[in-house]
Amino acid sequence: MPTFTYVARDQQGMAHTGQLDAPNEDAVVASLQHRGLLVTSLARKDGAPGRPQPAVGRVRRKFHERVTIDDQVMLCQELATLVNAGVPLLRSLEVVSAQVESRTLLRALEQIRRDVGAGSSLVAALNKHPTIFSKMWLNLAETGEASGHLPQSLQQLANHFESSRHLQNEAKTALTYPAFLMLAAAGVCAIFVYWLIPKFSKLFSSMGNMQLPLLTRIVIGISDAARHYFVVVLFGMVAGGFFLRHYLRTEGGQWMRDRLLLGLPLFQKLFESVCLAEFAQGLTTMLESGVPLLSTLEILENSATNKLYGRAIGTVREQVKEGKTMAEPLAATGMFPPIVVQMIQVGEEIGELGKMAARIAKYYEEQAAMFIARMTRLFEPIAIVVMAGIVLFIVLSIFLPIIQMSTNVR
Repeated sequence: MPTFTYVARDQQGMAHTGQLDAPNEDAVVASLQHRGLLVTSLARKDGAPGRPQPAVGRVRRKFHERVTIDDQVMLCQELATLVNAGVPLLRSLEVVSAQVESRTLLRALEQIRRDVGAGSSLVAALNKHPTIFSKMWLNLAETGEASGHLPQSLQQLANHFESSRHLQNEAKTALTYPAFLMLAAAGVCAIFVYWLIPKFSKLFSSMGNMQLPLLTRIVIGISDAARHYFVVVLFGMVAGGFFLRHYLRTEGGQWMRDRLLLGLPLFQKLFESVCLAEFAQGLTTMLESGVPLLSTLEILENSATNKLYGRAIGTVREQVKEGKTMAEPLAATGMFPPIVVQMIQVGEEIGELGKMAARIAKYYEEQAAMFIARMTRLFEPIAIVVMAGIVLFIVLSIFLPIIQMSTNVR
């Protein structure tokens, strides 16, 4: 019977090393898990080959630099599945590394594998990469390691990322149609301004001292200015876009952006629903994973995509720290609707805060989906009216002089 050397951690995070005789690796993992240990490294002492290397590592991958939310979802799901199946943590990291398509994440996982192989805990290894693994990541991983339920914590984290991805996609979908409408309107205007109107402008100029209508003079003036100062306009647009992008990365720019998003007349309801669903999802994930409430609120404060809601959550955390319940300071911020406050209050009273937060998240996800469906149907007639109005305005400016000339001839 072969001998295996192992490195494992108990529920307190202490490392344990030793040797065990067993028919195969699965028997070693099962024996150590029965003793409440999480296997991080496992190898045969005689140097014989263990499990074969994953074939996926030989598949050509299309790499990208950024760590997207899809990369985070895949990482959590794969790790949860492998660890839950009894695969040692070090081997699980190796298998996942062979599948990721983010170069940044791949480099981080390689370093994490080396740290875990040297005896470091998973949380300590993740903590060296704060730009990739957030405090929510670290808290859930730490809770999972300490309780012996790392696969469950990773799966909850994957569910959280999937919900966040769904909300982001919903918000992007709602803004796609108006953006397309604006681009289409700009394209139509460009065709008229740079091609059609100059032709009619030459025709009108050849008619002598004919007095053109005011609408026609305005359109021709806009066309001439756009054609003569095209380079200046283009440079101004590029410079303005660059400045705006740089400004939105600053603290002040992010505050301004978040205030504007929550104040948009048509989209205010959508962004409020997205922020409330994000808050409730994070609260559910953290509480059901065993993270203390104060730590949960601190993480939600720092990870909130909207700074106004982050500041409100920070105010709630300070009040809870002083011994108050969540419901009262939530209502005092003015950022949370009565239904949220009431459901949080009920959850605190019956001791089911996590479940009530899950219901809140589901409710506001449905609200966001309903808003997008309604706005999509509403924008179809709006698009037709806007495009027709633009075309009518330009065509009318062109045909008014023709009508005027025809009347003078009669």
